[in-house]
Amino acid sequence: MSTQPAIWRLDGTSTTLMVVQDHDVPRLFWSGSQLAEDVSVESLLALDDTALAFGTRDKVTPLSLFPQASSSYVASPALSAHRSGKQFAHRLNTQSVDVEGQVLTITLVDKNTEIKIEIILTLHAESDVATMATRLINTAETDLTVDWLAAGTLPVPRHFRECQTQHGRWGLENQTYRRDITLGRIDISNLHGRTSHEHSPSMVLGSTGFCEDSGDVIFSHLAWSGNFSLRVEQLSTNEISLQCGVHYLPGECILKTGEEVSTPAMVFSRGQGMNQCTQRFHRYMRSSVLPEWTRNTRPIHANSWEALYFNHDEEALFSLIDAAAGVGAERFVLDDGWFLHRRTDNAGLGDWYVDETVYPNGLQPIVDRVRQHGMQFGLWFEPEMVNPDSDLYRAHPDWALHVNGIDTPLARNQLVLDVSKEEVSDYLFERITSLVHEYAIDYIKWDQNRDLVLAGDGNSAQAAEQPKALYRLLARILSVCPGLEIESCASGGARIDMAVLEHTGRVWTSDNIDPIERSSIQQGFLRFMPPEIMGAHVGHKTAHLTGRVTSLHTRAIVALQGQFGFELDARRLDPQDVITLQHYTQLYKANRDWLSNATYWQIPTDSPAILASGNVDAEKDKAFFSIVACSNLKASKPGNLRLRGLDPAMNYTVKLESINVADLAPFNAIMPHWCENEVTTTGDLLMKIGVPLPVMPPQSAVLVGCHKELVQ
Repeated sequence: MSTQPAIWRLDGTSTTLMVVQDHDVPRLFWSGSQLAEDVSVESLLALDDTALAFGTRDKVTPLSLFPQASSSYVASPALSAHRSGKQFAHRLNTQSVDVEGQVLTITLVDKNTEIKIEIILTLHAESDVATMATRLINTAETDLTVDWLAAGTLPVPRHFRECQTQHGRWGLENQTYRRDITLGRIDISNLHGRTSHEHSPSMVLGSTGFCEDSGDVIFSHLAWSGNFSLRVEQLSTNEISLQCGVHYLPGECILKTGEEVSTPAMVFSRGQGMNQCTQRFHRYMRSSVLPEWTRNTRPIHANSWEALYFNHDEEALFSLIDAAAGVGAERFVLDDGWFLHRRTDNAGLGDWYVDETVYPNGLQPIVDRVRQHGMQFGLWFEPEMVNPDSDLYRAHPDWALHVNGIDTPLARNQLVLDVSKEEVSDYLFERITSLVHEYAIDYIKWDQNRDLVLAGDGNSAQAAEQPKALYRLLARILSVCPGLEIESCASGGARIDMAVLEHTGRVWTSDNIDPIERSSIQQGFLRFMPPEIMGAHVGHKTAHLTGRVTSLHTRAIVALQGQFGFELDARRLDPQDVITLQHYTQLYKANRDWLSNATYWQIPTDSPAILASGNVDAEKDKAFFSIVACSNLKASKPGNLRLRGLDPAMNYTVKLESINVADLAPFNAIMPHWCENEVTTTGDLLMKIGVPLPVMPPQSAVLVGCHKELVQ
């Protein structure tokens, strides 16, 4: 290898990645706003931080793309591996660096420990989002035990002082938390065996006080549906690094001669303010991750669960289907309870045959009723799970994940199938595809209702194999059912990541459809994921999970932030509610195509009680802004909301799209003029001065529309 420093660059629309090799392993010297085309190695390295204090190392070894303990790096190395306790340290050197288009492949070798590493760094020019993944090959004659392999290691600018992550629980996912970056390691380790309610595989790092519109920030995400670790570490030298990777269970990754392991992708982007990075992530997912069908018109869902639960009855279903069609549903989804022995949640999982004691003629009469209304038909499955009280488990108890000698604790009366077993995958493939073909099923709600505990094959850990086996099964099903759409549901939002969304393309965001709690859940979701894949339904007046009573307007406005649908019993709606719901249904239908490609903005407000966001179409001709008062405002006047994303020079007609003026009027001695009469003004004024909000009582919402003024 040449002793002269080498430089490689990848350029996006407004981003540059600059990789420099002046040590054993290349480093990411710059990741951020676009640099001039004529930047030289000399001019870069002249600005390198080479200061060295006494009492540290004898020479400076900057943070590389694959940091190693052998280079005196004392934070988390990119690789922790050994051969039965030996050869635990590695000295990798660059064998080659290849550039093909926007992809940089760096090959490293360690002749002593006989391992080979490939780092694949890609910049997606149209979105300014980068991905990094690592491949490890064991070239020795002995086994290599891998305890940790980073998908990527990023140098973090030293002025970055804050870390924002998303955590929660069942029914309250994606809540935002912020902490300081200081000496030591922030380690978000997830051991739930799935992406989880508790920890999102996404992270924001930034300068002090970063917010939606300002601050230097890095977004990162690990595209993986299993155990993971996100690590931010600051050394006493003030060097800061970010790593992402799979969190392996003991002995879970052992490579024999010639075997290899590849990490999931670490997805990242650096920008100014969170909105810029959010919009980049949305563009990246739309262009490079999501299935093509997500670009089609998104139908309105009606789901049977909160209307019927397990009380399946043909006549009840017929009337529910008719009522759902009457308020505008275009897809009817038959939820849990249709298969053998499934009268409660303690039996039947795994027995994927229609229960003829409930459906003596199979599901065809239900499907026919759905088709009579011109609706698509969807069906609920939970393929990865099994009840001990099931024919499948009685025949194949060894198909469940387990550890010999230890009783696996139940959760929701169920165990987890080892989908990595060929016979398990084959069974699920046959059952699902048979039903899809028999009933011409358009859509599957694919659920997963428990964590993976004691995830072994009896002897060895298998947690990391489950996501990979799931992806293979999904791809296999879709290969023979090419028109099928699949939703990722895991007790709501416990499996939300870019890897599963390559196959699924829609998420059931949370089992909690209380619109007030959904507002913060959806805000966290939309920070990284685009709105058109977010299942967002109008629920009952009294929320199933919280008991909160809310207005139909509030429920509908919050549901309009994503893919609109119903999680209610439309048979119980009074005539006025039907009229109200039809208004919002028609509003969604009239605007959903541009909304599915809109630019999303999270909008800071003057009160923490108000959450606001907006979607602006690509031409900036029209926009919707959703404002939700989650609790009581401290001030008697809510003030103005400064909008985002409009064309400053364009004239817009501003109107209240929600039809709840009468509900707001008792709280307003004087209602803002625009709420009752359309007004026209410029995008510049709407963004600088803003829209004056009406007085909003707790748990109310409004939907503001901005439409390009039509010249007569």
